[in-house]
Amino acid sequence: MKLFYSLVLFLALSNAAVAQDKQTFSLTSKGFVSSTDTTKNYLVYELPGKTQNELYKKSLIYLSGLYASPKDVLSTIENESITVNAIAPKAIKMKVLYLNPSWDVNYTITFQFKEGKLRISEPNINKISTYTGDVYRTASIYPQSGTNNKEIFNKKGILKQEDGKQNLETYINGFIENYIKGTFAKGDNW
Repeated sequence: MKLFYSLVLFLALSNAAVAQDKQTFSLTSKGFVSSTDTTKNYLVYELPGKTQNELYKKSLIYLSGLYASPKDVLSTIENESITVNAIAPKAIKMKVLYLNPSWDVNYTITFQFKEGKLRISEPNINKISTYTGDVYRTASIYPQSGTNNKEIFNKKGILKQEDGKQNLETYINGFIENYIKGTFAKGDNW
């Protein structure tokens, strides 16, 4: 019986350690920040043994495969960085009045490369929009000038839309997780 409890405790601690190693972004009223160090608005991955050129090329191949027209979505500086400026249709759900529509998210995210290192800069949410019936609606992370009628955080930085915050974090962190798995997964044979 002691062996069983020891095994359960070991597995629980192992899963906790793996969860701590996972890097994610958290959304605040000032934008996205690292979940583990809120003073940083970027994530850094150590990839020992990978050259800058290799990191760049693998990333470019993976990201190009995500979009129907990569030349319209990706901006590159050869071997140094790739910036994605894309629209994710119906990427998140966020309540408005009594409805729970899907919202399109226009985002920008930059990947930078050095020998053995990858830096993912803070994702910028350029626009969030939806149609509810025949009404076009927009939203933003925080109040801005213009016609936005929905904000996730108010002017004082207080969270107004918990579902919007959680769904944006889930979308962005899922995008990054898929990028890391798709780009640097073991077994490159094809």
